[in-house]
Amino acid sequence: MTDTAPTLASGGPQRPRAQLVATGFACAACSMMMAGALGLYMARRHASGPHPGHDWLNGLAVPNPQMVYALLTLVASMVTAHWALWASRRRDNAHAWTAIATTIVLGLGFINMVMYSLNRMGLEIGAGEYQNLAFATTGLALAIVVVGLVYLGLMGLRSLGGSVGQQGSTALGAAVFFWDFAALAWAATWYTVYVVK
Repeated sequence: MTDTAPTLASGGPQRPRAQLVATGFACAACSMMMAGALGLYMARRHASGPHPGHDWLNGLAVPNPQMVYALLTLVASMVTAHWALWASRRRDNAHAWTAIATTIVLGLGFINMVMYSLNRMGLEIGAGEYQNLAFATTGLALAIVVVGLVYLGLMGLRSLGGSVGQQGSTALGAAVFFWDFAALAWAATWYTVYVVK
């Protein structure tokens, strides 16, 4: 009697979506961190009274137009990230690279606008509870955006190496998925910390 167990030609099973699943787990972990940070912020805000208003902000004025422009810049970068994925799946390297570069430039512009807004507000760490919690939640959201920028840049370099097409652009798709999550994390932070206050 002979052994008829089949063997794989490549030596191992193929898992084409492993990076996408891992990115989903990273998004879940980051969303728990954001939920904890924003939950702590809201708990401390509500503990300061039913209508904290001016006392909670310690007289600070939030530059709402700049924060809205920052959010719109991040939304525009989501569109260009999806453009990069669309072009990569169609093996259009010129458009894919243009879209990836545009996404990275818009992401850097977003970070610049948020930092400008924080400087314009005059936030100082240690000056009050609002300042400390605003820095902590904003810093966490910005850290997620920076990780998303690095991830998009690395997957963009991978697409330059020839990882394109329907199967090859899964890695870029995972980076775009994380970028969408980073934009959602910032939108939640912006609304909680700078709109609701």
